[in-house]
Amino acid sequence: MCPIVFAGFVPHPPLLIEGVGDEYKPEAAQTDQAYRQLAAHLVEAQPSTVLVVTPHGPVFSDAYTMTGWDTLQGDFTPFGSAVSMTWEADTDYCRQAETLAASKGLPLVMVHSRQLASHRYSTGLDHGTMVPLWYLQQAGWKGKVVCIRIGGLFPRQCYDIGKVLAAAAGEKEVALIASGDMSHCLSENGPSPYNPAGVEFDEAVVTALQASDYQAVLAIPPELRQRAAECGWRPLITLLGALDGRESNSRVLSYQGPFGVGYLVALFTLGNGPRQGLTFPHNQPEDASVYTQLARKAIRHYLLTGETLELESPEPPLDQPGAAFVSLKLDDQLRGCIGTIEPKHEHLGAEIIANAIAAATTDPRFDRVTIAELDQLSVSVDILSEPVPATYAELDPSRLGLIAQWRGRRGLLLPDLPGVDAPEEQLEIVLRKAGIPREKAGETQLYTFTVERHY
Repeated sequence: MCPIVFAGFVPHPPLLIEGVGDEYKPEAAQTDQAYRQLAAHLVEAQPSTVLVVTPHGPVFSDAYTMTGWDTLQGDFTPFGSAVSMTWEADTDYCRQAETLAASKGLPLVMVHSRQLASHRYSTGLDHGTMVPLWYLQQAGWKGKVVCIRIGGLFPRQCYDIGKVLAAAAGEKEVALIASGDMSHCLSENGPSPYNPAGVEFDEAVVTALQASDYQAVLAIPPELRQRAAECGWRPLITLLGALDGRESNSRVLSYQGPFGVGYLVALFTLGNGPRQGLTFPHNQPEDASVYTQLARKAIRHYLLTGETLELESPEPPLDQPGAAFVSLKLDDQLRGCIGTIEPKHEHLGAEIIANAIAAATTDPRFDRVTIAELDQLSVSVDILSEPVPATYAELDPSRLGLIAQWRGRRGLLLPDLPGVDAPEEQLEIVLRKAGIPREKAGETQLYTFTVERHY
């Protein structure tokens, strides 16, 4: 019998808690009702331990962490409520999960309160953990808790850590709650600037879970997730990993976005039969462009031989001079990006080869890419037009890249980047990259350019 006896996905707005924004609660009544329904189902399942996967609290880019001390406490004082809570932690489970993860080479580690305190991190529970626990408390559940904080890992690792979380329970019966909000940019009054990608992302997740189509959840592109400003996808992927190979169906109990943030409550009905596992999208699509094929080939050749790939007689469109940027991403995280504003080589093919190798090996912001890592990376190549002088009024970050130049200092930002939606944001970033003081913006020469982006 699988030790996971319950699984659910929930939002975590503190607004739902007594004493927090009570005048706005009617607008979130649908979420509150669904939350209570889900909590009642969990109580019926009688788990001895609840695992809460949260995107908040002290989180680290390279690992999932588990709170490794005996008593977990938290309160909603920062949100204006006197509600507080104390839970007994299941440290035995944490040790078992850490050992199992280490045997599989997965970064899931226990952290202790003194470690967090020594770095001036709070040891209290975060709201991503406390909101679902408050509903369980209201429903009468009593048991042990494990708080699991996600890291910025690529999807395969998130999924595999979910598998570890299930296997580590052993003979225990545990519940897993993935805590996360959907898009934060659904409307102008949301916490992030409005972006139509928010509605698109939320609809994709809701539609997929209504149909129990977990593969569709996994296939949501990283660019869309990033533009949607969400914090629930990785917790959800972790939950799906915990259910790997097991018969299950998902049911959306409610979805609403009353304050520019998507609140989704979903219940997973678990069976004892098998279910086909998920397939992770390949990072090099079958229809990859000649540009990205060349960039990936150049990186692989250099990592294996230490030599630059030779391209003696390139065919069109690689035979003409051109400026290009090569970007490497590990899921939605930049892993390297190097390029040229003006052509430096005889032809575009050589330009891409040189910049691809540089992005993988000499970008000062990142460690050198390894050959084992290469297949996990997505590659894009931007072909730049010739820059033209521009004024601030002509900036358009969705369509035009920007170059800022002042007294020998120069910075560049490519167009159509997630999270860069307004001209002032684009200019601010370019000035910072160039080391140009903000007060000198009026003296700065601006240039814009277009790109052809290839995957």
